[in-house]
Amino acid sequence: MKDAFLAADIGGTNARLAWVRARIDRRIEVLEQRRYLCAEHPSLGSILADFMGAARGAPALALAVAGIVEGDRIISRNLPWPVDIADLRAAGVAEVAAVNDFVAVAHAWQCMDDTVTTLLTPGVDAPPEPGTSLLLGPGTGLGGALRVVREGRALVLPCEPQQVSLAPGNLRELAVLGHWMRGGASHVGVGHAVSGPGLVNLYRALCAIDGATPRWTSADEVVAGADAHADAHAVEAIGMFCGLLGSIVGDLAMMTASTRVFVAGGVPSKVRSWLLDSSFGRRMVDKDVMRPVLERIPVRLIEDPAVGLIGAASWFLQRG
Repeated sequence: MKDAFLAADIGGTNARLAWVRARIDRRIEVLEQRRYLCAEHPSLGSILADFMGAARGAPALALAVAGIVEGDRIISRNLPWPVDIADLRAAGVAEVAAVNDFVAVAHAWQCMDDTVTTLLTPGVDAPPEPGTSLLLGPGTGLGGALRVVREGRALVLPCEPQQVSLAPGNLRELAVLGHWMRGGASHVGVGHAVSGPGLVNLYRALCAIDGATPRWTSADEVVAGADAHADAHAVEAIGMFCGLLGSIVGDLAMMTASTRVFVAGGVPSKVRSWLLDSSFGRRMVDKDVMRPVLERIPVRLIEDPAVGLIGAASWFLQRG
């Protein structure tokens, strides 16, 4: 595979690895990819060795990882094992460079088109003037990034929205927050509700408040139960998830003066049909005098599972 190098997208649940290369038009071509469950492997090094097989001596690895990158150190509460970039270099990769996973996704936007996204704000899709774009991704946690364009130059900045304090939007959400705080939580971040584990947290809290016995233990099970209309609390949990996601999108769009928003992550794609028929849009714009501003912001759901790989590779080739 001439001119190919490795890209990896490492989250708390899944690790995706691929051989990639840049095309003449500067888009990223994914040549071969594989997905691993992180919990089934003792380290990222073992996943890398399995993927590479006999192809030792890869020229480079572009690594998108769920956490904060400080030199060769990755700070993350969502990964099942520590990641040491020096160890990966020792495993036979000539050059390793790491970036926050949502910074990587922000770099992938220039390589994508609307065919791999779904508009979550029907009728609001006018291409905005270059400005600030917000990316949010509910997955194992709630990641985020900003892409700021000024005078033709782009700057991508990571952010940590999952630690922003959860703000209930109705009495039922207030009851859920009260349930968690009575359980001993001194701080409840929005990621405790708007994430994969957060969906389960919402479901279990609603069951506890109503004195019901929870039937599901994972986000996939909650979604399946709701899709089958087999559990009213699962249906309510997804509706609450969508509403809270809309609220945090509106809040952060105002804080950052964003002109467009992208939503990524594994959970939104799983509840796509629910998102399109939920309070997401209403909650996003329900911000008093800022409503007219927010009503002009398009929100798109990114549904390409390779977006992290593409973004990592694109960032790697552009970095200074």
